[in-house]
Amino acid sequence: MKLLSINLARSIWLFHANDLNPRGKDLYPAIELLINLYKFKTIPSQAELSDPNKEKKFGEGEFINSEGESISINFIAYNDGILADTRSSTRDTDDFLDDLLTKLLEKFSLANYKEIAIKKAYVSQVYFTTEKHLETLNPKLKDFSSYLTNKFSHPYELGNISFWADQISPINPPLFTFERVVSKPFSEKRYYSSSGLQTKDHLDLLSKLEDILGT
Repeated sequence: MKLLSINLARSIWLFHANDLNPRGKDLYPAIELLINLYKFKTIPSQAELSDPNKEKKFGEGEFINSEGESISINFIAYNDGILADTRSSTRDTDDFLDDLLTKLLEKFSLANYKEIAIKKAYVSQVYFTTEKHLETLNPKLKDFSSYLTNKFSHPYELGNISFWADQISPINPPLFTFERVVSKPFSEKRYYSSSGLQTKDHLDLLSKLEDILGT
């Protein structure tokens, strides 16, 4: 497998906002702090800031990761948590959220976020190429593709597989997908995958799936 690009590396930290700000301090000055620290080019509108029920979106910011690289960052604050997106890795996205909450703690004397209950979730989306074929999971799938190819006089091949989480909770883990990129010829061997894993774990799992597939 050859990684082509990271399409999305999203980190979601869920917690009760009041646990972070137990005494209801005015955090309006935090807007200026975030702009100065991370150079966000887009910030929440006045209407969004004045409505406690609206999400607060910050876009096109900059964050220096642990390798000293400047990466693009998008950030959203909700009443029940925070979310950030990069296109580098969920490790970088987590590091950004850690840095952000640490700076807010220092500046506004908030509660230590490391001492409150936080549930973390992830969304990882990647593009890659591989020499493996999904049809090798079962030889009969190749026969089925051949039938369609003959019927339509146009090449057919198994295009994707997915693994679903049992829908037993109000919020369930994201599904795992491995699929050909739409509107690209088979010859490009271009694939897309999405999962609820951290970036490194996602790539490791794709490698495991490659090992399962034949040549």
